[in-house]
Amino acid sequence: MVLWRKLCGGQGRREEYRQMNEDQREGMESESASAGENLLDADRPIAVRRGYVLGILIAAIVVAEVAKDAIFSSDRGNWAPVCALLFDCVLACLPFLLARMAPKAAGFDTQWLPSSRRHWVWFLGMILLLAVARGLVAALAVAFVGHRSPARFVGPVTPITVVFTGIVMVIVVPVAEEIFFRGYFLEQLRKLTRSGTAVLIQAVLFGFFHLYTRGLFTSSALIDSLNAFLIGVIFGAWRIRFRSLLPLMIAHALCNAPGLISLKTRYDEIVYGPRLKYTVSRETTYLTRPLRKDGSVDYVAALDQQFRQGLTPENNAAVLFWKAVGPGDIRPADRDQYFQMLGIEALPEKGDYFVDSEEYIARREAGGQTSNAKPNAGTRDDMPDQLTAAQTRPWSGREFPVVAEWLAANEKPLALVVEASKRRRRYDPLCGGERTLLITVLLPAHQCYRHVAAALCTRAMLRLNEAKVEAAWEDLLTCHRLARLAGQSPMFVDSILAFSCEEMACMGDRALLQHADLTATRVAKMRGDLDRLSAMPEMADKIDGGERFAYLDVVSDYSRQGTGFLAGFVSPQMVELDPHFKRLKNTIDLLIRHSAGREVDWDYVLRMGNWWFDRIVYAYRMPTRAEQRQAIGELDAEIRKLKETAEDAQLLDELLRENAHKALSVRCSEVILTMFLPSVTTGRSFEDRLNMRFELDKLGFALAAYRIDHGAFPAKLADLAPKHVAKLPEDVFNNSDLHYRLEGKGYLLYSVGVNGKDDGGKSQEDRGKAGEEWDDLVVRVGAPGRE
Repeated sequence: MVLWRKLCGGQGRREEYRQMNEDQREGMESESASAGENLLDADRPIAVRRGYVLGILIAAIVVAEVAKDAIFSSDRGNWAPVCALLFDCVLACLPFLLARMAPKAAGFDTQWLPSSRRHWVWFLGMILLLAVARGLVAALAVAFVGHRSPARFVGPVTPITVVFTGIVMVIVVPVAEEIFFRGYFLEQLRKLTRSGTAVLIQAVLFGFFHLYTRGLFTSSALIDSLNAFLIGVIFGAWRIRFRSLLPLMIAHALCNAPGLISLKTRYDEIVYGPRLKYTVSRETTYLTRPLRKDGSVDYVAALDQQFRQGLTPENNAAVLFWKAVGPGDIRPADRDQYFQMLGIEALPEKGDYFVDSEEYIARREAGGQTSNAKPNAGTRDDMPDQLTAAQTRPWSGREFPVVAEWLAANEKPLALVVEASKRRRRYDPLCGGERTLLITVLLPAHQCYRHVAAALCTRAMLRLNEAKVEAAWEDLLTCHRLARLAGQSPMFVDSILAFSCEEMACMGDRALLQHADLTATRVAKMRGDLDRLSAMPEMADKIDGGERFAYLDVVSDYSRQGTGFLAGFVSPQMVELDPHFKRLKNTIDLLIRHSAGREVDWDYVLRMGNWWFDRIVYAYRMPTRAEQRQAIGELDAEIRKLKETAEDAQLLDELLRENAHKALSVRCSEVILTMFLPSVTTGRSFEDRLNMRFELDKLGFALAAYRIDHGAFPAKLADLAPKHVAKLPEDVFNNSDLHYRLEGKGYLLYSVGVNGKDDGGKSQEDRGKAGEEWDDLVVRVGAPGRE
C-alpha cells in the first residue's frame, strides 16, 4: 500500500515539479516517499470540462471496439496480419487525431524516452515483476482451470503471412496498444479521477479488450485477459511514475514474444507438415534416417538409397531397359527427375522403342502401320488368344502373321533388352517429393517387364519352330534373367511380377524340352546357364523391407490427422463386395467418433506393426520347411483372429467404456494391420511354387542329358544321381519325393502343388468348367522330337 500511495496518491504541485532539474526532482521524490506522498499525482492534469473529456474518451473506446469487432469477428485467413496492421494503425493514430481536433480536452503527454538513465534499472525490475505475475497466472490456471493445451493457431496459411503476423505481434501491436492505453487512455482517465483509480480502470478495460479478441468466456480467453489486466496495472504504474513510453513498448514486445513459439509451430506445419505425434526410434519407426525437414523418416529415400548402392549407368540394367522401351510409361511430370536419378539424359518422347501387342494392334487398326498379313489375320480381340498359343508351343509366321509382324517391329528394342539382362543389377528410381508416401510411389517399369517377357517367350517359340534352338534358348534365358532383375526391387508387388516372368520362362523351357533337337553340348550349356542364374527374390526380404516400411510410413504420416484418416481406408465399393469391409467400416466409424478429444498412442500403433512383421519374417526364415509351415499356419490363424477382432464394433464399444485411451490405440493398430499385413500363406505359396517350378525345370534338363547318354529316359528319378544331379530335390509341399513315371517313350514329372494333394499330374491348365482344384506342377515330355 505504501508503494501504491507513492505511485498514485498526494497533492498537486504541477508547475513547481516541472520546473525542477533532475537532481531536485530525485531529492523531492525521496523526501515525499518517506512522507508517504506521491509527487506524480501532483502532476495529474485536472480537466476543467469533465463531460467533454469523458465524451471524447468514450468515443475513442467505441471507435477502437468497433474497429476491433470488424477486424477480428472472423478468421481472415491470409489477410489476417494485414487486417491486424490496419487496426493497430487506427489504434495508434486515433489519440493523435483526437488531440489535434480538441487539444485542450484530448491532449496527452507523448514522452518517449526515460528522463534518467537510472530508470532503466527500474525497467529491469519491471521485467522481473512481469515474469512473476505471469508465473502466478500460469499457476492459478493449472490449479483452477487445469492443463491448458496450446490454442490452435488460425489465420495465415502461407509462410510469408505467418512471418508478417509475427512482425505485427511483436513490433506493431506493442507500439499501438501502449500509445492508446498508457499514452492516451490513462492520461484522459487521470483528468477525471485519481491516478490509482485511473490505473485500475485502464487495466480492467485492457483485460476486457483481450478477452473479447480471443473469444468470450473460454478458459484460454480468461487466462489471457487476466494476464492483460496484470500487465495493465504494472505498465500503468510505470507510466505514472516514470512517464516514458519506449520502455513500456519494449516490455510489451517481450510479453508478446512467447507467441512466436506458436507462430514457429504454424510455420513448420505449413512448410514441413504438422508436428510429429510419435517417437522416431528403432522400436517405432524402425529406421531413424534419413529424415525429412519435419523430422519424420523418409522411407522412400531410405529404400531408394538401399536399392541404388553400387550401381552406375554403366552397370545398371534399367538404363538399357528404358532405352529399349522408351519413357512412355513414366509420368511426364516425373521424367526429368526419374532419368536424373538414373544418371542419364532424359529419353525423347518418340523413338525406336518396344511396342506392346495391344498398342501395336491399335496402331495397325488405325492405319498407322502397313501390314502384309491377310485382312482380319489379327485384331484387338483375337490377339490375346494368339499370344497365349504362341507362348506355349512352336508356331510359324504363316499361322500367326500379325504376331510375327509385331515381333519383327520390336527386333531392335528386344536386342537391347537381351543386352540389359546380362547385367547383374537393376535399379529403377523411387521418385517422390518431400511428402510422398511409399504406397503411392509409381513403379512404371512394372508392366513393361511383363510385356517384354511375353514377347521374348513368344519369339522363342517362333525360333524353336524354325529350328533355331540356340536363339530360342537365348530368349528364354533372357526371360529368366529379367525375372531376377525385376525381383531386385524392394517392393512386394515387383516380386509377384518376377514370379510371373519366371513362370513364362519355365513354360517356354518345357516346350523347348519337348520340341527341340537337343544334343549333349546344347543340354550341358543350358544346364550351366540355369545353374549360373542368381536366386529368385525372397519374400521374407520384401516383407522385412518394403511391406513393413509401407505400413510404418502410412501410420507415421497419417497420425497427423488423428483417426480421421481411417475413413478413407474402406471405400463404398469395398463395402458392397465384401461383408468383412462392411463390418470393418462400422469399427472405423466408432473409432473416429470416440477419438474426438482423445489422442491415440501412435508409438503403440507403430510398435504393434513391427511386432507382427518381425513374427512373419521370423516364420519365413525358419531353418526347415516343416518349421516354416507350422509357424506360418499358426500366424495365419492369428491374423484371421486379428481381423475378426478388428471387425467387432460391439467389443470395441465395451472396451472404450473401460479404458478409452488404450482401446483406441489397440483397435486403431488392428484396423490398419488388417489392411497392410500380407497374406502369409499366399506369399509363401508364391515363393514355394516358383522355386519348385525351377527345380522341376532343371530336372527336365537333367532327364534330357540322361536320355542323350542312355538313349531313353530313366525308369526312376534316382537313376539321375550322382552323375546328372548331385542330389534329388524334395517336393517342398509335402516333404516327399517328386512324382515321376514314364509315359511311352516320354515321361511325366510333377509336384503335388500348393494344395499338397496328388492330383495325378493334373495342373491348373487342366481345370475344366466344373471348378476342380487341381494344381500339380507338371513337366510332361513326350517322345523325343515329337511335333
